[in-house]
Amino acid sequence: MQLQPRRRATGEPYEEEFPITRRYSYLNNAAVSPLPRRVISAVSKFDEERASEGDLAWGRWMEALEETRRLAAELIRASPDEIAFVKNTSEGVSAIANSLDWKPGDKVVTTDSEFPSNLYPWLNLRRRGVEVELVGHGRDGAISLEEIGRAARGARLVAISHVQYASGFMTDLRALRDAIGGDALLFVDAIQSLGAIRFDCRPADFVASGGHKWLLAPFGIGILYIRRGLELEPAEVGWMSAEDPEALSQELKLAGSARRFECGCHDYSAVYGLREALKLLSEVGMGAVERRVRSLADLAVERALEMGIELQTPVDPGKRAGIVNLKVDGPEALAHRLLGRGVVVAARMGGLRLSPHFYNREGDLERFFEALAGLR
Repeated sequence: MQLQPRRRATGEPYEEEFPITRRYSYLNNAAVSPLPRRVISAVSKFDEERASEGDLAWGRWMEALEETRRLAAELIRASPDEIAFVKNTSEGVSAIANSLDWKPGDKVVTTDSEFPSNLYPWLNLRRRGVEVELVGHGRDGAISLEEIGRAARGARLVAISHVQYASGFMTDLRALRDAIGGDALLFVDAIQSLGAIRFDCRPADFVASGGHKWLLAPFGIGILYIRRGLELEPAEVGWMSAEDPEALSQELKLAGSARRFECGCHDYSAVYGLREALKLLSEVGMGAVERRVRSLADLAVERALEMGIELQTPVDPGKRAGIVNLKVDGPEALAHRLLGRGVVVAARMGGLRLSPHFYNREGDLERFFEALAGLR
């Protein structure tokens, strides 16, 4: 495990971007990431611009918005016109769920492992006569593509998380696309993969992700991908949804891009933050980020098996990314006691969930397992 992320020109290690590492072994990026210093500075820069210039800085904010859109598109192998900004994953899911022309008898297929953000908006469609079927998962969190394929026959849409929030099981999106065929739309919740591993949006029709986890961005900003050609009618529109917002026309002509889903002004401080976070990930290189995340996840799996701890995450590295879940008794109490020893993890699915990012080191995992051994 010799891989180290690339370093800045100054030679300062990237962990210096994360002050939290001075106090904690922070292994909870699947919940909320700590903000890098440069992201904090970017957010402050916007606030300073607004304080000193007000509306005079509007053009700069619009330039930042479009640069961020370009960087987000590059991250997922999309085009900028396929990217809309939303506040969070939930808003992105709901935007699509409420914009399709559902008819009684239509069917949505999802899984029983989804975080509520990618479940409740679909369940809410039952009041409109839409059937929602949940496909189950295995002991290690694995979800059968064959079962999804069978359930998807005649379905209007399949909704799934690329990486499951509790078990860490990762779905092969290209294989899933093949399993469900070309008739059903595919919606992907990517909040547990964007920023952790390389991501290709092309098997999907829609992708949503908030920025506050692996993307290292502030709250209040997220990405919604809508495949070009799917010009849905948004359930909500505003002045920024127009083809030319600055025209202030009395006639509504929606943008011919995903931007039609952006109703009004954004939280531009969060936009500045997301832009800087995307620049940081690009600077490190998503290949290097993924290799680091996966190597730390591999180490967690290896150490857990050595200690005889049952995994609730697939052992096969091809079926997981950065999340590893260990089955333990009393996970909530254990997580609290580990915090007292400077280790931050989450209790999920009756186990302890570890989610190291590229700035973490092997020592963070060793500290966790040593503390765990002393508490069991």
